[in-house]
Amino acid sequence: MYNIVRTRELNAQGILSRTVRSAVGCCLLKLTHGMYSIVARCQIPRHSRIGNLISDDAWIEQFAAQTDASGRKSFTLLDTIEKLRVASYPLYRNDDVVCGVSAAYIHDLPLYRPPRGLIHVANPSLRWKSNDLSRTTKSIPEEDTVHIGKLVLTSPVRTAFDLIGQLGEPEAFAALEKVLRKAVFGSDINADNAARFGYPKNTELMARTKMEESLVPTLRRLSKGQTRAERLLVGVGPLSESYAESRCGYNLGLLKIEGFDQQVDVFDGSRHIARVDFMHRETKTIIFVDGVTKYVDHGFSLMRKESAQYNQLIAMGYRIIRLSFAETLDLEALATKLFGQAPWLRAAGSR
Repeated sequence: MYNIVRTRELNAQGILSRTVRSAVGCCLLKLTHGMYSIVARCQIPRHSRIGNLISDDAWIEQFAAQTDASGRKSFTLLDTIEKLRVASYPLYRNDDVVCGVSAAYIHDLPLYRPPRGLIHVANPSLRWKSNDLSRTTKSIPEEDTVHIGKLVLTSPVRTAFDLIGQLGEPEAFAALEKVLRKAVFGSDINADNAARFGYPKNTELMARTKMEESLVPTLRRLSKGQTRAERLLVGVGPLSESYAESRCGYNLGLLKIEGFDQQVDVFDGSRHIARVDFMHRETKTIIFVDGVTKYVDHGFSLMRKESAQYNQLIAMGYRIIRLSFAETLDLEALATKLFGQAPWLRAAGSR
């Protein structure tokens, strides 16, 4: 899979170190010390033997499709490369536990412009840093680890909590919401189906149960930062359908605006008008959050549908605020737009 090869495999084909170095950035992608992925069928004669080790043509096609003419890689491809980097590293010690952002890549937790290129591991007695790996002295309880193939990683819940210290509270909040959402619905596919066909009425009850069963016990096992993690966990819920919605929810919490509910269905009599991302029922204020790929994925048909929905909601007396992806990330920008268009929310935030 992914045409992963070691230096010694390349050498066995008669490919010398000088040729390997020249192929990096051409048909070879260096992952970590002595580990590479073949990402193209190269036409350069001196690289031709590398092609003999290709076993996954689909990966070559995927790599090409997700790399533009300037060589810039899509975020999806960059995430895949980080997963390969973590999975292929050859020098893990027996008691290493992959943690932090590296574990977050493997668990598919949402990350926005995360650090790349360095594998993070915890070890109960050793500390080390190289160009490939950062090993921190830390003991991880066995209950907070999982095994995936040859890897030992922090569990998704523990990984999300660890992101508080590594990337900050906003990233950890989004990760915790993703973990809770998956725990409630059982899988990402089930969560997507719930978003498409309607959330069960007992969703909040299931979330509280999963919180007590999984998230809270993991929090109690943290050796430090429990108070901060507990404060963050108070606002976490299972209804954010995107990273942007999680960041919006986090920032609404920082602004201390009470009364917003997520994924609210709006009816005109018996006719369903829309499900809105956030609603402040008392003031009939609605927030719509635009995800970063929303209209790329769904195009003009979605824009037309939303325009019709907005007109109906406005006719029903709702006030609508539409936040861009960038505005959900920037607390000051969000507050400026929110209070600028809905100044009555200041009273909701001062209680």
